[in-house]
Amino acid sequence: MNAPENITDQDSARLTRREFLVKTGWSAAGLTVLASCSGVLPALPERANPELEDAAAWVQMLPGGQVRFYCPRMEMGQGPSLGLVQVVAEELNIPAAMIERAVPATGQVVPFKMTVGSESIEVFFDPVSYAAASLRESLRLRAAQKFKLAATDILDRQGGFTLADGRTAAYTDLLGETEILEAGDDTLAAPPGRYALTRRGRYNSIGKAFTDGDIEGIVTGKTRFSRDAALPDMAHGGVLMPPDPGARLKSVDPSRAEKMPGVIAAVVDLSESFAGIVAEAAHQVGPALDAIKARWELGDSASTLSPADEIRAQWEAPRREFEHELLSEGDIGKPAAKDGQRITSRYQSTLLAHAAMEPRAGLAWVQKDKVQVWCGTQAPFFIRNRIAQILGRGRDQVILHPMRMGGGFGGRVPCQPAEHAAILSARSGRPVKVQWSREDEFRQNYFQPPYFHEIEAEVTPEGKISHWRHDFMSAPIIFTSAAIPENLWWVFDMLADFGTSRGALPPYAFENALIRYSDIRIPVPTGAWRGLGAAPNAFAIESMVDELAVKAGIDPLQLRLKNLRPGIERLGPVLKQAAKMAGWGRPTAPGTGLGLAGAVYRGKTHVAAVAEVRIGPDQELSVEKVWCAQDCGLVLNPDQVEQQIIGNVIWGCGMALGEEMNFKGTRPETDNFDGYQLLRQAEAPDVEVALIQPPGAPPVGAGEPAIAPVAAAIANAVHAAGGGRRRRLPIGAGPPEQG
Repeated sequence: MNAPENITDQDSARLTRREFLVKTGWSAAGLTVLASCSGVLPALPERANPELEDAAAWVQMLPGGQVRFYCPRMEMGQGPSLGLVQVVAEELNIPAAMIERAVPATGQVVPFKMTVGSESIEVFFDPVSYAAASLRESLRLRAAQKFKLAATDILDRQGGFTLADGRTAAYTDLLGETEILEAGDDTLAAPPGRYALTRRGRYNSIGKAFTDGDIEGIVTGKTRFSRDAALPDMAHGGVLMPPDPGARLKSVDPSRAEKMPGVIAAVVDLSESFAGIVAEAAHQVGPALDAIKARWELGDSASTLSPADEIRAQWEAPRREFEHELLSEGDIGKPAAKDGQRITSRYQSTLLAHAAMEPRAGLAWVQKDKVQVWCGTQAPFFIRNRIAQILGRGRDQVILHPMRMGGGFGGRVPCQPAEHAAILSARSGRPVKVQWSREDEFRQNYFQPPYFHEIEAEVTPEGKISHWRHDFMSAPIIFTSAAIPENLWWVFDMLADFGTSRGALPPYAFENALIRYSDIRIPVPTGAWRGLGAAPNAFAIESMVDELAVKAGIDPLQLRLKNLRPGIERLGPVLKQAAKMAGWGRPTAPGTGLGLAGAVYRGKTHVAAVAEVRIGPDQELSVEKVWCAQDCGLVLNPDQVEQQIIGNVIWGCGMALGEEMNFKGTRPETDNFDGYQLLRQAEAPDVEVALIQPPGAPPVGAGEPAIAPVAAAIANAVHAAGGGRRRRLPIGAGPPEQG
C-alpha cells in the first residue's frame, strides 16, 4: 500500500470530505491506515489488509527444527492463532505441536491490521499459508542444491523430504548450526503451491481438533496478562478520571497528595486535562488521587438526557431526516395491496458494556533512547503510534509488547492505562504500571450504542415480501470518538458508518424497498461491541419477518426460504439445518415456544438459530436450548469454531434477557458486575452447533457472526410461547406489546 499524501492545515481546510478520506487512506471502499500524520492528523488504528510479502518474517525455521510463528493476531479468547498454526503445520508437513506461537513486539514485524471484525482467518489465511509454503519451498530448493537433484525429485515427508533414490533429508539437515531461516530468505523461481488450498479432503492438520496449549496456564494462573507485567524498580501510577465524558480539569491542587507516604510525584498538565500520581506501591495510588483537589468543567456535550434519550429526541421529531440510504428499489410509495398484509412496528435496543473479565493495565518504561510498553490491546501499532505522538518520539523508538487479554469483544482497541503509564514514566524517570479498576473499565470504555428502528413491511398471500421500508437511528461505531479527536468529528460524521449499519441489509428480496439511517454522535463514547450493528439490526429485521409470517399465517421458516435474495442461497441450508436440529414444527408444551432467525454476517458468514423458550408461572422467561447452524466456509479448527459459536449464543442471550448500561444524564451509573446483568451460569441454555462447509468455500469470519440472530430467535420464541411480542431489548425491561 502506498503511503497517503501528506496533508497540511491549509490543504485540509480546502479538501472535500471524500478527498480528505481518500488522501488519508480512510475511504468508504476500504479503510486503510493513515501512514503519515504530518503533525496534523491523529494516529488511527491499522485498517489495511496484509500483503503476501508482509508475512515473510512471521514464519521461521529454527536450528533445532522447531518452527516459530510470529502470529499477527491478538489473543483474547477467540483463538485465531490456533487455526493459523494449523495452516503453518499443513504447509510444512509437521505436527502443529512443533510450532512455537509467539506474539511479536511491534519492532519485530511490519505493522499489521488490528484484530477486529472476525477477520483473522479470512484475511490472514492467504499471507500465512503463502509464507509457510515459501519456507517449505526454500528448504526444497536447498535440498535440490545440496544433493544435486531437480526440485521435482525432492518429495515431501513429515519434517523434511524424501529423495528420489530413497534417502531422506530432515529440515534440520538443510540449515546452518545457528541459522534461522525466514520465508523469503531464498529466492524462488515461482510462487509456491499452497497445500492449504489444494489438499481439500485430505488435510493433515487443517480441519482437525487442536487444543489451545494456553488453557492449562490460564486455568492455573501461569499465563501472564497485562496486570502481571513487572520490572525492577517499578513504580505504580494512576490518573484522575473525568466524572462525565468530555469533562475537563479546570484547576488542580496536588499539594496534599504530594506529601503522602510513598508518593514519588504528582503530574499535572491542565492543557491536556491530565492529573496523575506516581507512588512506590499500588495501594498508595488511590488515596493520593483522592487527596488531589480538582475542579472539573463539563464539556459542551454534557446533557441531562441519557444517551438513549438523545437519539430518541431526534427519533421522535415530527419530521425525521435520515443521513444515509442503504437501499432503494422499486416504488416504496406504492399503496398496500388489498389482499396483502402490511404492518408497521418499532424496535429498540439499549446501550451495552463490554464487561470483560480483566480490567486493562499498562506498564511503560520511558528511557532516553527507547520506550517499552507492555499491555493488552487489539491494535498494538495504534497504541504504539499514539504513545509516540504523546511523547514526541519517533515510532521506531517505541516498542510495544502485546499481552494476552482476558476478554475484548471489540472494547480493547484503546489502552488508556498504557498511555497514562508512558506519561507518568517520562515525568518520574521510573518504569510505571497503571492498573484500571473494574469501575474504571465500566465507566471509561466506549459502549454499544442504542438503536431505534421502524419497519413497515407487507407480505402477499403467496408469501412474497412485497414492501420493506426500514428506518433506524443509532450512533457511530467505526468512527468512534474513542479514536478520533473532536476536531475531526466533522469529517467522519459526513461518512456513513458501516459499523452502525452492519447487518441492516436483509438477506431477503423485495419488490419495493427503502432502507435508510442516521448515525448521530451522542455525548458518550460509542464503539465496537461484539458484532457491531449486526445483532441489533438482525433483531429488528428478523422480528419483523416473524411478525409477517404470523400475520399471514405462513410458516416462518418457509417465508424466509421463499424470499432469499439472489447471492444469499447459502443461508437456505443453514436455516434448514437449524430447524431440523430443533425439530421445527413439533408440538411444544404450554408456555413453551420455538423461535427462528437467520443472518448473513458481513455478506459472507451464514448463520441461523432456533431458540426454545419457556415462560414460567410468574411470567419469568428462560431460554432452554438454542440450536445454531453456521456456514463460515472452510473450518480450520472445528472445536474452536464451535466454542466461539457457543460463546456468541451466550452473549446473544445476555443481550436479549438482561444486559443494559444505565446512565444519569451522561454519567454511567452501572459500574460493576452487581449492576450489570450478564447471563449467569444457571441461566445459560444448552447449545447445539452444526458447521456447514460447502465444497471449495474459503474460510470466512467465525468469531462473532452467531450473535446476530440469537436475540431475534429468543423474542420470536417468546411470542410463540404466548408471551406477547417483545420489541425492546432487553426483553425483561418492559411488558409485551400488542400484536
